[in-house]
Amino acid sequence: MFKSPVIFFMQILLPGNYFKMPAYILFFFILLSLSGQKLAAQDNTMYLMPDIPQANQLNPAYMKLCRIYVELPVISSVKVNIRNTGFGFHDVIARGTGTQSDIYLLNVLSLDKKLKKINFSQIETDIDLLGFGFGYKEWYFTFGISTHSDMLLSYPHDITLLRDDYLQNASINGAQINLSHLGTDITLWNSIGVSAAKEIRDGLKVGLRLKYLQGMANVISRRSDLILNYSPNPVELEAFIRYRINASFPVNVIDGPNGAINRLNFDNSLSNITSDFIFNGNRGVSVDAGFVYDLDDITQVSGSITDLGFIRWKKNTNIFTADRNYLFNADDLAQFQVNTGSIDLVNSINDSISGVFRSTSKTYYTLTPIKIFGGITRLLLPQLRAGAMTRIEIYNLHVMPSLSLSLNYTPIPPVSASLSYTIMNNKFNQVGAGIALGNRLAQFYLITDNIILRFKKDFQSPYSWPYNARMISLRFGINLLFGCRQKDNKYHPSKSRDVCPAYR
Repeated sequence: MFKSPVIFFMQILLPGNYFKMPAYILFFFILLSLSGQKLAAQDNTMYLMPDIPQANQLNPAYMKLCRIYVELPVISSVKVNIRNTGFGFHDVIARGTGTQSDIYLLNVLSLDKKLKKINFSQIETDIDLLGFGFGYKEWYFTFGISTHSDMLLSYPHDITLLRDDYLQNASINGAQINLSHLGTDITLWNSIGVSAAKEIRDGLKVGLRLKYLQGMANVISRRSDLILNYSPNPVELEAFIRYRINASFPVNVIDGPNGAINRLNFDNSLSNITSDFIFNGNRGVSVDAGFVYDLDDITQVSGSITDLGFIRWKKNTNIFTADRNYLFNADDLAQFQVNTGSIDLVNSINDSISGVFRSTSKTYYTLTPIKIFGGITRLLLPQLRAGAMTRIEIYNLHVMPSLSLSLNYTPIPPVSASLSYTIMNNKFNQVGAGIALGNRLAQFYLITDNIILRFKKDFQSPYSWPYNARMISLRFGINLLFGCRQKDNKYHPSKSRDVCPAYR
């Protein structure tokens, strides 16, 4: 039976203040929960480290005319970002003891206190497959090929109320559960980008990147309205559902006799990877633009917008829709009675709305996740800069802001380091760091926006878990660097910020 994203939650919530799940299933749920609405973490710290070539991906105006860099396949840039705005693992979850040692317990009452009205989780990966950059006269050019995945889940606070005990103990005035905005946005795509940057007047640099996008797979909730009203006197349950899910993925949709979807068959989904996921005709474009301006000799401001574009999906597309109102009276609900005075309301909703989805196939568009950056840095001491930056992410019309403060230190030319403090994910205690080693031949870098300091050992398990972190972020790689010789600097005076560190 085809089920909406809501049914996933319906089936895992059990009566009472706790629900139980086997360890491996809960681990998958937490990873999926940490895949909220799209977000990119370690970009905050890296944005204020322009000596790393990959910072140009965040602001195409970052340039080093004297530098040539080459990215090695895969190992030059790997980014993994997992974060959740609602709760940390040990904020609400504990493992059982004794006969329940293989079971995790979720305290629903504690979760109820943690969640905001709308919450987001996300798993994001970016891997650079090939890239290089070089200066020519007064211009700086880059080329890059990357593969991306972004899995986002949005879930409302009322998901914690979807329990039989809550519904059956509702007051005489009844209770409403609003599960609108429960949805997902999953996209896998490749990109090929070319950028150019130039100093158009003294102290002002601008850059522009054009990217060709090739979409591999997508699932996105276009509309997600689900409202439940329960009244104990008289006993009635009303369900209002409006759902639209667009998908581009090879799946065999099997309809029932009434035209509703009976089930989805994924048996042959990976039988033709080249045709279905690479040369599939799902194409798009996006644009990055940015500027860097030197206010004076020690102060610099910058700004950029990235991934302003779209993907047109036309291969293996399905549009799943549901539009129905239900009203169950006492007689209707009696068939779900498990014992005297107890009605399995969750299963009654499950059985009723699972079969209302229908599908059609047609082309559709998705917007790429837009990110807006702004930053300012000021030289405090020789080789020590203080900076502040903000990032605003826009995913499917949802806006997610963040703010970072940083100190950047270059004790010697081959070494640069950053320490950052970031506010995001409804958390105010996230400390990140970055380090880059090498400015000739090879450079290694490692960056995170959140250093996880507290781990908790998992009872009888040999593994330790982040205690209450809401974000795990990591970006690392190895670049090949050439140039930065004095004779290569003829297009930049010695006072310029773009002169390589060895000649500042």
